[in-house]
Parts: sequence; structure tokens; C-alpha cells
Amino acid sequence: MRFATRFDRWLVVLLVVAALVSCGAVPYLVPIWLAVLSTMLPQYYEVRESGLFIRQGWQEILIPYASLIELQSVTNSMSAAVFSSQRILVVTSEGRRVLIAVAEDDRFLEEVARRAPQLERKAYGLGVPFAPPTFV
Repeated sequence: MRFATRFDRWLVVLLVVAALVSCGAVPYLVPIWLAVLSTMLPQYYEVRESGLFIRQGWQEILIPYASLIELQSVTNSMSAAVFSSQRILVVTSEGRRVLIAVAEDDRFLEEVARRAPQLERKAYGLGVPFAPPTFV
């Protein structure tokens, strides 16, 4: 099941304006902006039989459900390759941390919870029982 990325309009507009202003002032920045965008687009997330699949630009990540220990809703402007301030921090048992921005976050968390029995619903998202949340 595929889930679209959440985009904050104000953030997209800000990035477009910054790109236009910087490329207008210094034309050789165009290839740099294209390289940056290629690391961010396209973005989507899939709940697959084999695990949680994350696509962010050229990066493709497949996280087995058994390794998930937390999916925490975070709202901030921390730097990441997502275009929203409403994010989900995905934490694995190996210590990997990935920020994603899912358009339908409640439905997404429900689908992941169905496939990851070690996770339970918590106030901040999903997590393993008796574990404190990971703070960002």
C-alpha cells in the first residue's frame, strides 16, 4: 500500500523563491539546485509484505517490520529531505533514524501497527511496550 508525501505549501514556496533568487544572482547554482532536488524527489512510502519501504529521491530504504522500535510524530523544522514540518521519526533496533512526512499519517500508522506486532499505540505514535520515547 503506497502513501503519498505530505507537503507544506509555505515550505515549498520558500524553497522555490530561494532557488529562483539564488539562481538569478549566481547562474552556476542551477546544477547544484538540480542535484539537491534529485536527492529529495520523488518521495513516497509503501507498507509492503517484506517491510516498510521509504523512497526519498535516489535513496531507497527497506526496513523489516521486526526491526522497528518506534514511529514518533514530530513537529519541527529540523533539516531533512522532506517538505513538511509534520514528520514521523522512524527508529530501528539498529539505531537507524529516518524522518518521513506522510500525507495520511493516522492511516499509515494503523497499517504499520497491523504488520509490526511488537509495536503498540502510544500518545506520540507507535513504540515498543515499556520503552520511553526517543526525543528528537
